[in-house]
Amino acid sequence: MRISKGKIKFSIIGFGGRGSVYLTALKEQFYEQFELVAVAEPDKKKQELLKNEYNLSDENIFDYDVDFLKHERLSDVVIISTQDNLHCDEVIKCLELGYDIILEKPIATSKEEVMRIYEESKKYPNQIIAICHVLRHTKFFSKVKEIIDSKELGEVIDIQHNENVGYYHFAHSYVRGSWNNSETSGPVVLTKSCHDMDILLYLLGDKHAKMISSFGSLSHFVSSNYDEKKMAPYCVDCKIENECPYSAIKLYSSKKIKSVVFDLSSVDKIRENLGSSKYGRCVYKCDNNVCDHQVTIIQFEDGVTATFNLSAFTTKINRSLKVMCEFGEIRAREKPYLIEISNFRTGEVKEIDLNITQSGHGGGDQGFIKDFMESYLSNKDFSSTLSKSIESHLMAFLAEESRVNNGEVKKI
Repeated sequence: MRISKGKIKFSIIGFGGRGSVYLTALKEQFYEQFELVAVAEPDKKKQELLKNEYNLSDENIFDYDVDFLKHERLSDVVIISTQDNLHCDEVIKCLELGYDIILEKPIATSKEEVMRIYEESKKYPNQIIAICHVLRHTKFFSKVKEIIDSKELGEVIDIQHNENVGYYHFAHSYVRGSWNNSETSGPVVLTKSCHDMDILLYLLGDKHAKMISSFGSLSHFVSSNYDEKKMAPYCVDCKIENECPYSAIKLYSSKKIKSVVFDLSSVDKIRENLGSSKYGRCVYKCDNNVCDHQVTIIQFEDGVTATFNLSAFTTKINRSLKVMCEFGEIRAREKPYLIEISNFRTGEVKEIDLNITQSGHGGGDQGFIKDFMESYLSNKDFSSTLSKSIESHLMAFLAEESRVNNGEVKKI
């Protein structure tokens, strides 16, 4: 269902960090063209915030997704930004109710659930499921693609792509946090890096992946690195906390982690906030099992190859890549957003400084909402739909299957 005039009515299920980002982008860019009418969110403080900011009626504020989904359709679009393992049932029910959907990635946490959603979506050809692969909507990756598509360097032969997760971000989200266990959230190559599989497909245009192999493990954040004589289950009790780079006290007082904020203004407050929180745990005494480094090798159509490397052990949180073409190469990295183009034929080396200052995936969060709304308002096709996102997820699932089978080559 699309509308071409008037305000687009939105609901949101799950008002966490990602949901907040998308609502903010809507409010900043499309204030006159969107209206939030309903929310499902268990946190009472967040409910009150949204009620006051968007003048929501009490009957359209729900504690849980199941309460929201009992009602007939309340809006044109629903944003689903709940925990990943809830997506499947929520999406299918929202389709049945007639919603167009903005779905935070990943689509779901298992290959079976992703394909179930895909098959169910075929019953509703007039409804859209937009997947939040926001990197497609950045100035940075759009510029890299523009250079590739110009053919000034010939055809792409090989790509090296790196996701530098950042040691403190990995400790927060993938050791202590909600994405630390593949049984409850999915493998890290899916939850963190389906973005990256998607961006490889985006850069290569109509080329599909044919084969994939992957290696990696959980090497450092393991119980064998826990020293009972020196360490403690919680950082507040640890004898060597002041020399540990993963100290919760250090990380959360540094303000490097912005998604969770603790009052650490005194010794008592530190103990109160981190003495029992999952975020205060020793990184060697958590229930994590996702790998902390992984390399994936992919063969695409026409013999194009790519390697994708993700690692927890980096200082910066950014992406960097090298695109090797017949007659030149492109080197690009985020933060700062620099692109270097080397032309073998002319010998020219050109550097482009994109001067991107926007946060939120380098402006990708705002760009995603902008592109979605413009396509929605004009009834035009959108570039990050479910059907276009399936392949990236299958690549991630098969990479994990290959990894746990010692790099066994998987055909896609």
